[in-house]
Amino acid sequence: MGLVAKNPQEQTKEQGSGALLGAPPAYATGVVHHDAVADDGTVTHHAQRFEAGQLVEWSVSGAPGPWALVRPGGPTERCPHGMATPAEVEAVKVRIGDDLLVLPPLDDLPAPAFDLLETVPDATARLRFELTGTPVGRILCDIRYRDGKRPMGIVVPEWPPTTGAGEPAHDAPEMQVRMSFRNYLKMRTGELTALEAIADGGDVGNTRWTLLLLLHGLIQSEPYVAAYRGLPVLPDALGWWGEAAPFVSADAAPA
Repeated sequence: MGLVAKNPQEQTKEQGSGALLGAPPAYATGVVHHDAVADDGTVTHHAQRFEAGQLVEWSVSGAPGPWALVRPGGPTERCPHGMATPAEVEAVKVRIGDDLLVLPPLDDLPAPAFDLLETVPDATARLRFELTGTPVGRILCDIRYRDGKRPMGIVVPEWPPTTGAGEPAHDAPEMQVRMSFRNYLKMRTGELTALEAIADGGDVGNTRWTLLLLLHGLIQSEPYVAAYRGLPVLPDALGWWGEAAPFVSADAAPA
């Protein structure tokens, strides 16, 4: 069953938090497949087709799509915009064919391949890594580097203080980086370098440039790149859906 969206999406819309959004992303063109999972386990397969950030068709199907963003709730469940909790990130999955995958960056943070990073004495720091425009809102990642390795990477609800000398990179200098979920996925596949991913709509907090050079050197190292390339390659549309979804009106949903 296909249904053309009833009204063009507005160029500016207010989020539930009261913050104003800008224009829909012009690069948001393609189809996003969804599996909406109700409390009783019933799954509704539906798809949203976008052109230049505008929803042009929203259809329900009796069969699953080739891939899907799997979210709890009904088909009209709104895309969250606030800070995601670890539980909210874990509740959403990505289905590729019959394989059910965790939502990035959950597959990145504990990836065993990062255990193979080279030892770099004194390359120790804490990274506050923020992803925007994800399918669950904003995600905060607390990542620690110790002597070039990455012993810790977790999703957190807010930036935590370190708790003791036994914690990875306790008392180490901090750096803060923000990038879009879309660019993060492209950085994983090598379509963008880390610097390009940050420069395109991202941001760097109040961080010493020497720390940024340290981080760049680690991320561009062969073992680090190989670890990223070993992660699942996900559909492009998954990267931008979190940016386009806030402009979708529930009035456009299939009956």
